[in-house]
Amino acid sequence: MFFDNYPIKLSDTTKPFLLKGLKTAPAILLIHGYTGSPREMIWLGRQLNEAGYNVYIPRLPGHGTNKNDFLASNWKDWLRSVCEDYINLCAVYGRVYTGGLSMGGLLAALIAARFNPEKIFLCAPAFIAYDNRIKLTPLLKHFVKTVPCGKKNCENDPEYARAIADYNGIEYLAKSADLYKLQKLALKNLPFVRSQTLTILSKADKSVPFKVKEVIDKNLRTQNEYLILEESSHIVVNGVEKETVAKKIIEFLKD
Repeated sequence: MFFDNYPIKLSDTTKPFLLKGLKTAPAILLIHGYTGSPREMIWLGRQLNEAGYNVYIPRLPGHGTNKNDFLASNWKDWLRSVCEDYINLCAVYGRVYTGGLSMGGLLAALIAARFNPEKIFLCAPAFIAYDNRIKLTPLLKHFVKTVPCGKKNCENDPEYARAIADYNGIEYLAKSADLYKLQKLALKNLPFVRSQTLTILSKADKSVPFKVKEVIDKNLRTQNEYLILEESSHIVVNGVEKETVAKKIIEFLKD
């Protein structure tokens, strides 16, 4: 049964986070990436909260729980959940900004195209991927279920390692096809984004190639500024240049 996919308890490392500031201050919807969890966004979320913002970091459906739950979710679930989160935040706070990492950046762009928040920030947004085989996944998923992939290093966080052990190191092609669907949808809608935009890219990113900048420049028609990093890996919000990232985002969001 579908209901059986749900976990009995969420790990503290993968649960959603609400970091409250002043109710009169803007709120920020902070969206994690594909196969990620709120854990990868919490450091940045705390910096934004200390700067005065209300911050909500949701857990995307099927993420941070178990393999069956992940396989039962799809791109529509991921997009619908963050749209509902954005609407719910707007019902409480006067202004709501949104930002996301990787696939979370795609979701943030889609929110912007539909709801037109004043400002958004896109961190290593996965409009394209280094591995072009993702374009074949809509077909391959019918013949190949899984392929091995690099495991996330969790040596310093055994609780998180246990939380994702069910699918760490395995790529499910049906879910890769869902990611590819979101890539195409976000690119199609990028010209409709009117929000002021900050885009953060790293030349050392091994998941999203730096040439994504050309794609963004070609399709995004609103005010956009860049922060270009030299050393960070794909998780730019929690990497070796994370202080620079947080500082730039806070400066960008100031009135």
